Amino acid sequence: MSKRSKNYYYTYTANELFDKVKHIYLNKYYNLFMNSLKWTGLTKEEENYIMRKLWATGTISAFNMKDFGTVYAPYAVQGYGLYDVPTDVTIINERNVPGFPLNALKVNKDAVLGFIQRNHKSIFEFVDYYVNRLAQVEMVINTNLELQKLPYLIGLSDSDKTNAETIINKILNNELVIFANLEEVNQVKSLVNGAPYILDKLYLFKNNLESELLTILGIDNSQIDVDKLAVDQINANNQMINTNSQGYVNELMKWCKDVEKYLGTTISVESTQEIAQSVHQDMDHSRSNMEDKSETGGTL
Repeated sequence: MSKRSKNYYYTYTANELFDKVKHIYLNKYYNLFMNSLKWTGLTKEEENYIMRKLWATGTISAFNMKDFGTVYAPYAVQGYGLYDVPTDVTIINERNVPGFPLNALKVNKDAVLGFIQRNHKSIFEFVDYYVNRLAQVEMVINTNLELQKLPYLIGLSDSDKTNAETIINKILNNELVIFANLEEVNQVKSLVNGAPYILDKLYLFKNNLESELLTILGIDNSQIDVDKLAVDQINANNQMINTNSQGYVNELMKWCKDVEKYLGTTISVESTQEIAQSVHQDMDHSRSNMEDKSETGGTL
């Protein structure tokens, strides 16, 4: 068993801490995703189930079943058409529910397949990449924090220790001027750990990673420091947020329309996120005016 780290995370090994941090971030973005879409025509159980499958696999099937009506479940593709489109699927009965179809179903006749992304990938796939990076940054932040705690190391003989302690106590008491002979000054030679202070850079990098992930999820990004971006950059980011958010809705609405067309059940979905608004050019002018005022003492 590996030795446990003696810092304030002392209850975890390094690997356990990494897994814990990753788990926390995964839960954060799982919950954000689960709250990002609003469905109509579904029960709470159906909505939760569909969203969990879209997170994990990026796809779900719908089909009609006697005594249940329209049912939603994962599937396995049994055949493809000329353009790589699934033509036949078998339904995966995860809970061994009686009455599930045993034979293959025809797509867009007996079953309808839905996807959340055009690439037919899961949400988890790209979230997992970013969460791994975020957990790595958190580990480096923790290491940097611990390195900042290391004390100064001072090598002295027993005979010089008293004089050195007097000088150091004066330094720690914030005395501006300390008088000592040259021999005493030379004796108080400190050896620091040499670890650079990079917590601010790590925190900025972590925020940038989260900004990218939120943008891909189509969630308005409050992590971005608007004051440090040009109008074009802000608008480009907002456009990407809106494109991703609407892209998920558009893909799912194709499925909703096919569910109604082939299965007779009406469902719909919409984003819970407000549209990220464009920023006008006058924002740059007002920012410039504020900078000019600060440089001229508040007057122009």
